[in-house]
Amino acid sequence: MARTAFQVVELAIDANDQVIDRKAIPYPYPNHKDAVDTIESLATKFAEFGYETKGDFWWGLAADGKSKVRFIIEPV
Repeated sequence: MARTAFQVVELAIDANDQVIDRKAIPYPYPNHKDAVDTIESLATKFAEFGYETKGDFWWGLAADGKSKVRFIIEPV
């Protein structure tokens, strides 16, 4: 059985909570925990950040309150 690798994807979100840009971090992670660790590191660059359990994603909000992102993990 093949092992599943994971990738981190950063989604830029507009004021209506719609995805306006998608950028995959160009590195496959061998396990889910490594992908989570990367997201937690990336999220610290935002003024506010957290994890949304209902949507299973991490989010970040810039200091200007306008730039919003979501980080998701996808199998590759």
